[in-house]
Amino acid sequence: MNNKFDASWDTILSDIKGKIQDAEFFKWIKDLKILSFESNVITLQADNKFIKNWVEDKYLNKLKSALKEFYHLECDIKITLKGAKQLKKEVQENIVSEVVKNNDNYDSYSIPLNKDYTFDTFVAGKSNSFAHSACLSAAKGFDKLNNPIYIYGDVGLGKTHLMHAVGNYIRLNFPKKKILCITGEHFRDEFVSSLTKKRMTEFKEKYCSLDVLLFDDVQIISRNHATTEEFFFLFSKLHSNEKQIILTSNSSPDESLNMDKRLKSRFSGGLIAHIGTPSVEEKVAILKSFSSQYGIFMTDEIIYYLAENIKSDSTRDLLGAAKTAFVQSKFHNVELTIDFLQNHIASMLVKRDKTLTPQNIIDIISEYFNIKLVDLKSPSRSQNIVIPRNLAIYLIYKNTPSSLKGIGDIFNRDHSTIKNSISKIEKDISNNNAYIVNTLNELSNKMKMFSV
Repeated sequence: MNNKFDASWDTILSDIKGKIQDAEFFKWIKDLKILSFESNVITLQADNKFIKNWVEDKYLNKLKSALKEFYHLECDIKITLKGAKQLKKEVQENIVSEVVKNNDNYDSYSIPLNKDYTFDTFVAGKSNSFAHSACLSAAKGFDKLNNPIYIYGDVGLGKTHLMHAVGNYIRLNFPKKKILCITGEHFRDEFVSSLTKKRMTEFKEKYCSLDVLLFDDVQIISRNHATTEEFFFLFSKLHSNEKQIILTSNSSPDESLNMDKRLKSRFSGGLIAHIGTPSVEEKVAILKSFSSQYGIFMTDEIIYYLAENIKSDSTRDLLGAAKTAFVQSKFHNVELTIDFLQNHIASMLVKRDKTLTPQNIIDIISEYFNIKLVDLKSPSRSQNIVIPRNLAIYLIYKNTPSSLKGIGDIFNRDHSTIKNSISKIEKDISNNNAYIVNTLNELSNKMKMFSV
């Protein structure tokens, strides 16, 4: 089996996991192996006939639906066996009993740690280095100064990844520590269920016995007074016992309008770490790490194009686009190119005028300034070369789908130099440099002949 097919199935599984309850996913779906990914049929292998029949009966439509939602794939799924015998009836009954038990278990509100969310797979950069450093320090030594850690930022920027990385590190290096990972929604539902079933003593004992509490989307509990009261009690208990607490939210404590003032004060007394929007360079590093982790080959041109052209600044959306593009290319059995991206994930990309080509703009620049392409490509720093070159680079970037690296290849320069040229023109425009502004207007008029 090709490792790249294995990798693509791993990425698919990581996305569809949210569509199936955790206990069911880990029991029935997680260990399915991919045998082939051809035409419009995905062939999977089950460990035994009972699992095969159960998945075909209970989950096949969910898998198909998830593939359609995440990757826009209309395909059939076939499940086969590899010489496995059907399980004995008593074993079948035990498995079913265990699944039912897990689904109704008091601890079923807990979220399993994502094994792929580790410090090794987290790409630290300017936008998240403080949060990364704080979490790594807490995971290694349970630093009192790093407790609690409150991580906030927009969706899809890596807050949950860091939180799970802490849990995975502690589980590996401090196996006796009791860890619980939960979301605000799950905590609220568990609290209500415990009240209804009169199991509050068990509820409190469960949380007070923890060594590490990983709490995702803490802002959700602020919507209910009783839930907030209970969480304040449990938080205070754990904190006073010097237990590690990691919290994530979409806003800082001060910006959380509905949050209880006491909780705001407690959260602010710890370490507050913001995760910001990643730069293009950070997005490139994230995509390279992702492709390396899953054995997915993407050229530098594709990586830079995705980093520069995905609409959203969310890391999750960036990787989602990369996964979708890769799976689609495998599905159609074609090479992953910029044209393919423009045709198959167009809705995820920034819209640019595709009727102009870099060569069109170079021709316009060459004629306007009476300069040859060989001069534009030369290392000359003469102003009569530098200005036309910067204008050509700027106009190509703004009016075609070309990536920084792609433009760099045209002018024999690296992407950082290309980015610097674009920044210079943008600064001239911002400063209302009359020559640059007027020249751009004249060049833009000449480019209109290429418009549809």
